[in-house]
Amino acid sequence: MTDTVLIITHSGDEPAGLVVDAVKARGFDAVRFDTDRFPAELRLVLSQGTDRPPSYLFLEGDRQVELTRVKSVWYRRFYSARLPPELDERYVQYSKLEIRTLLSSLFAALPDARWIDPIDRVHRAHHKVPQLELAKQAGFLVPDTLATNDPAAARRFFEDHQGKVVTKMLNAISFTDDGNEQMVFTSKVHEQHLNELDGLRYCPAVFQELVEKDVELRVAVVGQKLFVASVDSSGGSGAVDWRRAGDLAYRFVPDQLPPDVEQSVLRLMKLFGLTYGSLDIIRRPDGKHVFLEVNSAGEWAWLQQMVNLPIHEALADELTRA
Repeated sequence: MTDTVLIITHSGDEPAGLVVDAVKARGFDAVRFDTDRFPAELRLVLSQGTDRPPSYLFLEGDRQVELTRVKSVWYRRFYSARLPPELDERYVQYSKLEIRTLLSSLFAALPDARWIDPIDRVHRAHHKVPQLELAKQAGFLVPDTLATNDPAAARRFFEDHQGKVVTKMLNAISFTDDGNEQMVFTSKVHEQHLNELDGLRYCPAVFQELVEKDVELRVAVVGQKLFVASVDSSGGSGAVDWRRAGDLAYRFVPDQLPPDVEQSVLRLMKLFGLTYGSLDIIRRPDGKHVFLEVNSAGEWAWLQQMVNLPIHEALADELTRA
């Protein structure tokens, strides 16, 4: 009987297909569960009773998969259901609640499967404030940081650091402006911005000391494997946040970490209990490494493509190993 790997994602997640193919190449069955397609296109039939073992059937067209045979689960993404527009608006919230509860019940009923990563750990690792404390415990340098909705505290932080301060959001935020998607990037705080801080009362933000850069590093971690690349973002629009200069994504090159920093990365992953994570690190001109953040569900396909790193193969190895 073939072991099954369950991949929880959404229909627009193209990189997940790379992992599906790699899992199948290792002789396992790969079930892709696009959460946005449930329940309109995908079906679940979960049954149990006193005198019989439970059965958790996943149905897609004519395909039927028994999910009690799941060996590993890759928790990649969770998107809200696409419900038909004709559904009475009065019932939409209840429908979404029942959908989420049924999926949560299924996931909770697979405790013997190996998760990459357990959902509660993924959510815990999302929070930026405790990230910095755990990074310190793991041996990293971290920047002075303030998260606040207090304009006076933000002004004091700016003055204490002689104006060498950046600001960012606690979440990755984008919005649509004139039909074009705009992302909120990390930005330098200038003196004139101090008169525009009243909005903090309604929307907290993060303020951080400006860390001098040699290069910015992106580190994808899969188990004990580290995939490291760097970009020189000095000068131009990407000096503070390399993402602002879109072409910089094409200038990442393979890099490596000193052994002590590698150990800090692995210690941090162990503290979070994570198998996968994507870390942002700055290497200063003096060679010291400063931790910025870890994303427990961070994107990796663009890095794999640009730098030719076999990240999807490492994920497949983890999902299918004994």
